[in-house]
Amino acid sequence: MAILFPAMLNDTLPKYFDPRKYAAQEVALEGRLPLSVFPELSAALASNEGDALIHLNFRVDEDRRYIATGSITATVQVECQRCLEAAPVDLEVDLCVCFVYDEDHAKNIPSDYDPVVMTDGEVVLANMVEQELLLALPIVAYHEESGCNPVALKYASSTDDAPDDENKPNPFSILAELKAKKN
Repeated sequence: MAILFPAMLNDTLPKYFDPRKYAAQEVALEGRLPLSVFPELSAALASNEGDALIHLNFRVDEDRRYIATGSITATVQVECQRCLEAAPVDLEVDLCVCFVYDEDHAKNIPSDYDPVVMTDGEVVLANMVEQELLLALPIVAYHEESGCNPVALKYASSTDDAPDDENKPNPFSILAELKAKKN
């Protein structure tokens, strides 16, 4: 019978963890990691200030796989592609991961689970969280139109200063006139 541990709610999450041990003991893990501990994510952000809130519940499923479910949430600052200023984006990741020994084992897990490869039976928590947050980043980010720099909005607007109903000459009209004169 597994022992149910209360959730570890603190700011000192473990650097490494053994998913097999946590799953066997049905550990619930909750805490915060500063965004500054994620080098790849920090490089993609306008600012690395803030925290990621992590909540994980470990268990062994009916097929004896080591599973963690939970969530990661963070508000990150990305560069707005309209005004090039920092724009806040809320990231919410729902996790359902299966811990595997290598890539070959990862091919054999059900599609309901995302594989996480253990190194020597352990997982670096920050690496796992960083990869999930990187996958959750939007490809292109914008402020809401009212939040952008007004000068940038003017140039990024979909409407031009020129009126749409302006009659532009047909570039082939000269050829049509020459053809008409020749006949």
